Amino acid sequence: MVAKITYKDLSLQAYEVLREEIITGKLKPGEKLVQEKLAERLGLSRMPLHKAFQMLQDEMLVEAKPRRGFYVREQSKKSLLDAFLCREVLDGLAARTLAQNTAHKSIAKDLKKIFQVFLEQENINEKAYRKADEVFHNTLVELSENQMLIRMNNMGQFLRQSYVFGLVRPPQETLEEHLAIIQAIEDGNAERAEQEIKNHARKSIDTI
Repeated sequence: MVAKITYKDLSLQAYEVLREEIITGKLKPGEKLVQEKLAERLGLSRMPLHKAFQMLQDEMLVEAKPRRGFYVREQSKKSLLDAFLCREVLDGLAARTLAQNTAHKSIAKDLKKIFQVFLEQENINEKAYRKADEVFHNTLVELSENQMLIRMNNMGQFLRQSYVFGLVRPPQETLEEHLAIIQAIEDGNAERAEQEIKNHARKSIDTI
């Protein structure tokens, strides 16, 4: 049973619910988003729902077809590849910037907390790890305090597009890579931090 949305910003709440359903596959690629049914299921009017559709369209998760309505976008392997290529560049610059920050040790400590819970797990929950992975990459960009980099990341939504396919590689494989990136930032080694994250992205690209 889906909980009714009662929060103040209904559009944002609807967007978050629908985005998660697209990423997890509950809403299938090519599926039409029927406003009446979704409005009833989520307990809101069509206006905030329409705005949520537009937000998802901006992220290239939904597409509008003339006189037909909104549909879940069918992502190709090329779009996934393009997303990872952009992430490689943006995240690499962000990691380099953080390693050069005078507070790099404190930053690394905060980044480690994102993955701390998984260090003691033998069988890592993929859904929880995916969310942590997303938080990690977005946090890298946000903490860089490079407004142009942040804007480019938000504009392209490269990270979110890549999650439509789920995790490209298992958590057990990428967790060590994330920790290596964080260690390079903690050490204040800008070149290594950038290279570690590029290697991380490149391994995912090679898997596609």
